[in-house]
Amino acid sequence: MPEPFLASEVKTLLLQLASGVAYLHDNWILHRDLKTSNLLLSNRGQLKIADFGMARYVGDPPPPKLTQLVVTLWYRAPELLLGAARYGQAIDMWSVGCIFGELLTREPLLQGKNEADELAQIFALCGFPTDESWPSFRRLPNARLLRLPSKPATAGGGGSAIRTRFPLLTAAGVSLLNTLLALDPDRRPSAREMLSHEYFRQDPKPKQEAMFPTFPSKAGQERRRKRQTPLAPVRGQAVELGSVDFSGIFSGREKEERGGGFSLRMV
Repeated sequence: MPEPFLASEVKTLLLQLASGVAYLHDNWILHRDLKTSNLLLSNRGQLKIADFGMARYVGDPPPPKLTQLVVTLWYRAPELLLGAARYGQAIDMWSVGCIFGELLTREPLLQGKNEADELAQIFALCGFPTDESWPSFRRLPNARLLRLPSKPATAGGGGSAIRTRFPLLTAAGVSLLNTLLALDPDRRPSAREMLSHEYFRQDPKPKQEAMFPTFPSKAGQERRRKRQTPLAPVRGQAVELGSVDFSGIFSGREKEERGGGFSLRMV
């Protein structure tokens, strides 16, 4: 993103993203790889969800065991990193939260080098899991391999860490981001619940799609309008002056005092 999105534009993009995710979830489909590079923005301000290579129809009830190695690392929910074999819509909502933060900062929110580093960055932002913030944490396969401090400094979700990371975000925006990035998947909102969040009702209101900055569409074979400017002179073409007499302009020049430059002598 060469330029940051305005707050009103971020809200419009999030609403469109949440609407698309809600449609998928209403039809029992998990995308399982939501990230900014899988989102397409048209030249008319319309956001589209793309790349369904990892998508899965789960139905109701969901399968007892699902693939763990899904979602690009920087957008992967902590329960997947800890080996959860059963998961649902909450993994997509975690990715939506990561995209929300990326729209605000213009760079990926959690850029882990590997799975262990990704977990460390998640805990640094969202706080260490506790029995209060994530009751089922200890039952995950990889949880027993972690060494957590006995008295975590940011117990209870780490809301202050997100507020520090996004000082210009409104209280409602911080609340939405906190819930989307909740460690406990049961505490994350659904896409339908996200659409009705207070953040989208506050000023500035979401920008209308027609008011988004436009750019030419290569797919539509559109071209930028070029301003009509005069052409540069072409060698060998003389301007037609007609019968205009310029002799009076240069009369008396032979009497002028010459300076220290050079004089051109015609031979």
